[in-house]
Amino acid sequence: MINGRVNESKESDFMKMKKILVSMFLLFFALCLKANVSNAAETDALNRWDLTKEYTVEQNSIRYHAYLSKDKKESWIFTADLLDKKKMLDIIIPQKIENAPVVMLGFISEFYNIYVPKLKIPGWDDKNMEEWEGYITFFGDIIEPWHGVTPQKVNVNKIIMPDSVETIGKAAFSYVSSLKYVYLSKQIKEINEFVFVGCKNLEKIDFPISVQILGTKVFQGCKKLAGLNHETKNLKNDTLTFSGNMVINQTEKTLIQVMPDAKKITIPNSVKWIEPAAFKNTSIKTLKVSKKNKYFAVHKRCLYRKAEKELVYVFGKGSTLTLSKKIKEISEDVVVTKAKLKKLIISHKVKRYNNWKKPFVKNNKKIKIYYRGKRVK
Repeated sequence: MINGRVNESKESDFMKMKKILVSMFLLFFALCLKANVSNAAETDALNRWDLTKEYTVEQNSIRYHAYLSKDKKESWIFTADLLDKKKMLDIIIPQKIENAPVVMLGFISEFYNIYVPKLKIPGWDDKNMEEWEGYITFFGDIIEPWHGVTPQKVNVNKIIMPDSVETIGKAAFSYVSSLKYVYLSKQIKEINEFVFVGCKNLEKIDFPISVQILGTKVFQGCKKLAGLNHETKNLKNDTLTFSGNMVINQTEKTLIQVMPDAKKITIPNSVKWIEPAAFKNTSIKTLKVSKKNKYFAVHKRCLYRKAEKELVYVFGKGSTLTLSKKIKEISEDVVVTKAKLKKLIISHKVKRYNNWKKPFVKNNKKIKIYYRGKRVK
């Protein structure tokens, strides 16, 4: 099954498989560290922690699992067990483990490179099984959301981190559908990819100026997130800029994220690239591009790349859209705003991908598409 939950008849067996995989991972993790690692950065990260002894702490119906650094000055909480699965919990993560400040939550890339959990998932023809990389959440689930493998439901309302935390690992809090508020550490430096993906009820997150690395698709599917709460109105540091409901990586000149509640934005002249997920779950009414931007332009509700003349995003309201003749290609990652679009007219020749119709239909179920005078079925 592609892009859907595993059917109920197989769910219980699959959950058992996930639990076994997680147990195996935790059991053999220390042994895996003996493998040869060529990358120096990975070696430093691995050598930082003493994985021969695991520490557990119980607090407010939650059991935390942690390791200490080899010098005993830092701690890393990698998973947490919710002991009362029915109660809605406000998670206040411990400040210290064995008097060592908590600096990391979840799993990070260096450890995935040593041991990457693999999941057997039905292939594109729903018959052949394919092997895909999984992600381990903070609550111990192994997930692969793009093929229907999402976490078990956890009842968490708030997550409050101590100000010592510097890093959050991949997909740590993904698909916590009940989550509404997150307080991030004032010392947070690195938020890896998919951390809050699928947190559909997340409404507020306090975002400090210390963030230097923000992974891809961190907020994808956060439909209720009404912008980020910043320490300053237009927060900036050496890497990221948060301004006008946009998150921009200044080092890579990339627009990473547009907040779901944004109605009007202007893409600055510094942006050279836009992440495919940047406009997910947005309903922008007005979009402009700085006149000095050499890479993107807007024409007739269409944001496109100038060089390739490739459509990136369709925005605004209106039941009928005639595709701008400036568009020569339709990106496979094109995003269409949640407008009540009933008719799309493409009167000129356009290069397109196999699934080029899909993004138009996804948010506009009854849309009729006409390509060069003929109805597309």
